[in-house]
Amino acid sequence: MGTTAPAAGGVNFKEVLSWIPGWLGFLALIVVGVVMVIVGAAVSPPEAKLGFIDFGLCAVAIGTISWISGATSEIKGRAGKVGVKVKLKDLPWWAWVANAGVLAAAVIIFLVAR
Repeated sequence: MGTTAPAAGGVNFKEVLSWIPGWLGFLALIVVGVVMVIVGAAVSPPEAKLGFIDFGLCAVAIGTISWISGATSEIKGRAGKVGVKVKLKDLPWWAWVANAGVLAAAVIIFLVAR
């Protein structure tokens, strides 16, 4: 079954997703990042703390930069059993560079500090 055709008596997946506003993807990324920081600080095993906190802060920063820059996101369908495909639009070049820099910094911090 594809994402465009509704199941027998079901709902069209793309039609439902078209109602989701473009900024919601960035808000979700920020919320996931905050949850990762909280989990890392509070309950994760000591060897996982750095990864949760480091990449949680990275997710918050990238979500914030992308949202503030005026980009929009659109859910395009499912990716595997638990993921979703997201199309990112209208992200200025400077935000791409900033996001890549944040991700690179998070990876370097993780590799050096562990």
